[in-house]
Amino acid sequence: MDLPKASQPPDPCVCEAPSASHEDFHVQYIGVDETDGRYGDVSALTCKRCGQCWLRYFVEYEAFRASGRWARGPIDGEAARSITPEQATEVIAGMEWHLCGGSFFDGRSGRRSGAMHWGV
Repeated sequence: MDLPKASQPPDPCVCEAPSASHEDFHVQYIGVDETDGRYGDVSALTCKRCGQCWLRYFVEYEAFRASGRWARGPIDGEAARSITPEQATEVIAGMEWHLCGGSFFDGRSGRRSGAMHWGV
């Protein structure tokens, strides 16, 4: 008698890796967060492979070496369309988890939760 094979969980999508390329996403620019002079770029990314929507925040201070950092967290597409640039850091901080990286972290990236330091 042949037993059914146990179903395997699907492989994680490329968008769930911190190293995912910008080419893996459709990008919708939301705007610039000028809070505290940060000028953070805020965008909604949609994975070309699985359709997952992500909220991304990026900031870099040109006058300071190794100051670039980004965070990207999964979000509902409808919610992403209603977020203002000024709300993005709080939304990401409130997520169960998000991905982050950049020169601020010595080029390392990973998964974390909670608020990030966005200032100089």
